[in-house]
Amino acid sequence: MVRRNGFISLTGLLLALGLLLLYLGLCLIAGHCSRSHQAVDGLVREMALDMQQVRQHCVGNNQSSGRWKLVLEGDRYVLQDGYTRVKERPYPPGLGVTKGDVRFDVEGRPQHTMSVVITSPDGTYARSIVVAAQTGRIRIA
Repeated sequence: MVRRNGFISLTGLLLALGLLLLYLGLCLIAGHCSRSHQAVDGLVREMALDMQQVRQHCVGNNQSSGRWKLVLEGDRYVLQDGYTRVKERPYPPGLGVTKGDVRFDVEGRPQHTMSVVITSPDGTYARSIVVAAQTGRIRIA
């Protein structure tokens, strides 16, 4: 690659520049995918914690009337105590989320929606929150 007079050959320089551009291109693509995956994962974890909070209120306060619930809307989800909004969290742009209500009975079992699916904007990455029908266990799949 180095000539006798000390200069780098043109082909070696072009090869090194091509490899550098290829590496930078792959890093940019991987960075974009990881950002959308990170947005999905963050929303899933936060929503699962809020579901657990709703479940704990229903079991601990012996309320099965659906007073505490998690309402999944088109662009956000709302944690409600009756008609009072305790928490409102908008979804990151482009994410697809299943709509519905998440409620629990006094024994911690789900009453309506038992799974929520969250997908990335391009649809290549999806995570789901599953609530077991008999035990009310909340898990991320």
